[in-house]
Amino acid sequence: MAPTPRHLLVGAAACAVAFLVLLGLAYGSDWARWVDAVSLQGFLDLQGPTTSPWAERFTRLGDPTPVAIVACGLALVAVLRGRPRSALLVIVLVALTSVSSQVLKALLAYPRHDSAAGTTFIAPEAFPSGHATASMTLAIALVIVLPPMLRPAAALVGTAVAVGVSFSIVALGWHFPSDVVGGYLLATGWALVLLAALRESQARFPERELRTRLAGRLRTLTDGAAAVGLAAALLVLALMATKLLGLTDFVLEHTAFTAVAGAVSLTALTLLAAFTGALSRRS
Repeated sequence: MAPTPRHLLVGAAACAVAFLVLLGLAYGSDWARWVDAVSLQGFLDLQGPTTSPWAERFTRLGDPTPVAIVACGLALVAVLRGRPRSALLVIVLVALTSVSSQVLKALLAYPRHDSAAGTTFIAPEAFPSGHATASMTLAIALVIVLPPMLRPAAALVGTAVAVGVSFSIVALGWHFPSDVVGGYLLATGWALVLLAALRESQARFPERELRTRLAGRLRTLTDGAAAVGLAAALLVLALMATKLLGLTDFVLEHTAFTAVAGAVSLTALTLLAAFTGALSRRS
């Protein structure tokens, strides 16, 4: 059975509670702040002539202009698949997460500099990370606009992009890891709220599907192009994963970094997997 709008709102409330708990730990717990700072130092140690340029490139994926372009592209995919309401959901989701992340950063500004982070200074207006919020938002949008059979692959690709952007901003010294997880929770919470609204609107006013020959061909071509794109993305991710084998010694020497990096990655994957499951189930 598909989750009802009420169930989806409960999930959104759970994200809000988790967000507040994380905020309390990041700001008020000495132990949590120490973990944040030590793991940040591990990310900073990744900087080098090879990794830093790539990190800077990855961070651009979370900038406003690329986010807007990708969002419009994903909305177009939804329209070509005959899902105008999903297209509208993507646009509204990107707008809400973008604005709310910036507002929350200003409202929640708080100095958290720690000696364990060395000379690196993180700005008080850092929680939640806008780039992490944007990257998770686009990952969720990718899952929304694609057909059910492609959503698991889309979730994997989206997770990799969100984690890649998030690790880059931490490695460049822009954010603590907790800022990243806060962004993930913010994006997922809004997505669940909007999905609940979409389900309610579909129940009250069912969306009519165009069954013309042209609409069918557009849907088939769009799904085929999406499948090819996802396959290419998965191949690139597999090649990149082989490069990570060279970081074995670094991982063993930075246990706090390893634990936190794994936790951040698992959080992104879990949230996207849960959203994908809720989206794919049918009444």
